[in-house]
Amino acid sequence: MKSQQTLFLLLSAPCLTMAQSNPSKETYMGRRVSQTLQFLSPLQSLTIFPKEVQDTSTTHRDEFLPKFKSGLEAEKKATEYMLKQRELEDDDDEFVGKGWEQRTAESERLRAEKEDQFVEQAYDRAVTAATSAAASSKSRSAKGKASTNFQFVGVVQPPGSENKVKWYARKRPSTQSKWNVRLIHANKDVITRDLFVNGKIDVVAKYNNTGKRRDELKEGENPSAPSRPLIEADYNIKSRSMWNLWNFSPKHFFNDSSGSFWRERRLPSGLYTDGSLVYESKYRYSDGKNGMKAISKLDALLRSKSVKESVKLDLLKRLEKDSPDIVIEE
Repeated sequence: MKSQQTLFLLLSAPCLTMAQSNPSKETYMGRRVSQTLQFLSPLQSLTIFPKEVQDTSTTHRDEFLPKFKSGLEAEKKATEYMLKQRELEDDDDEFVGKGWEQRTAESERLRAEKEDQFVEQAYDRAVTAATSAAASSKSRSAKGKASTNFQFVGVVQPPGSENKVKWYARKRPSTQSKWNVRLIHANKDVITRDLFVNGKIDVVAKYNNTGKRRDELKEGENPSAPSRPLIEADYNIKSRSMWNLWNFSPKHFFNDSSGSFWRERRLPSGLYTDGSLVYESKYRYSDGKNGMKAISKLDALLRSKSVKESVKLDLLKRLEKDSPDIVIEE
């Protein structure tokens, strides 16, 4: 709203909590304080298995090492056996005469191939036996019958609900599904954030002036003096769909643009107040940012004779009833 002499807009900062809903809707203006980021899972679950069911899940390392160990032991035994057999062999078959060196080398090559083949077969037999033993042991441990043909799922309800947990029952899909009870907590705050980040919903805020004082009345202070008003924030969620044109508003598109990628939308130049101080808007064209510079207190401005009485009365009325024109959220 613009007057003939001065532009008065309310400046407030709603207090937003992280990952938790604050029952108080009180808003205030203050210095921005960075908080530690908390990454929460949108779905948290607790699964309860029966006592007789053991965890049979294994990794590739757990499956490979026993088979590899059995194969190495069998290979070692086969190598020792071949060495003993070589010592027991007679040397009567040594070749003599012309070409004895080629015949000896060929004989040694054939014997080495036969020994290598014998060792490889021993290794393969040991690995196959270890694999079969592990599979049979796993099948025996998985044969435990389920105590019931149903599984129970509990969904944690929001605070204030009559039932803290709502229970559902379903048929067990297969014998491989061993769990009996599962408790699920859906974090609606995180789910809402994921929907907003993925462009599924829009969060629409409405700020209402309660007409109450933001600050407590100090001793000796005039109750009728202007002060910072208490602003309540009301947030609504609107889903995006082709039926509502993805919440597209021609009015906001032409009259209230949000600026470009790195430059903020320029606020109208003039004076702003939060009920306590008076600020002058400044726009830094170098980096495309808005700024507010405190120039005086509101009491001093109301005592000034350069401002018309009608403008002062309109300002006091706005501080009591009207909603803020600019909101800075932290």
